[in-house]
Amino acid sequence: MRENHIPKIFSSGCFESYRICRIIGEESGGIGVAMQYVALSQPDLERYLAEYAPQLKREHQEAFGETAVAFRSVLTIIEEGEWAESQS
Repeated sequence: MRENHIPKIFSSGCFESYRICRIIGEESGGIGVAMQYVALSQPDLERYLAEYAPQLKREHQEAFGETAVAFRSVLTIIEEGEWAESQS
């Protein structure tokens, strides 16, 4: 993931950051991982989905088949911040 997939995502020039998150409470008994990418803008996301995502989806399918399920959800950040103890 870090050596191949993430560099390909960022080579699109459409994203500014990413997070790798472990999904807590997976019912299937496997390890669940969620990747979050923050797009630079809505047009950049749309360009990525049109120009880059189909090929990367094919590569994922060829590499993992049914052993690793992948799907996309688009989220809009409403607010982001950090909580300082002095604010409480």
